[in-house]
Amino acid sequence: MAKCEMCGKTTTFGTRVSHRGSYVTGRSKTKIYPNLKNTKVVINGTQKKMTVCTRCIRTARKSNLQRQ
Repeated sequence: MAKCEMCGKTTTFGTRVSHRGSYVTGRSKTKIYPNLKNTKVVINGTQKKMTVCTRCIRTARKSNLQRQ
């Protein structure tokens, strides 16, 4: 199963609603997958390959820019 190794974000479940005209005609179950990327992350001075969601990549980039 897809999972972010930093925050633990996984697949969520929801309902897709069909709006036909002006009323709801049906509902079906759906899966919503996280946007995961394989990236190299530096942890304690060592480089490691990790599967990380794009939100964590963005947060890490912003926090690194602010420290400099």
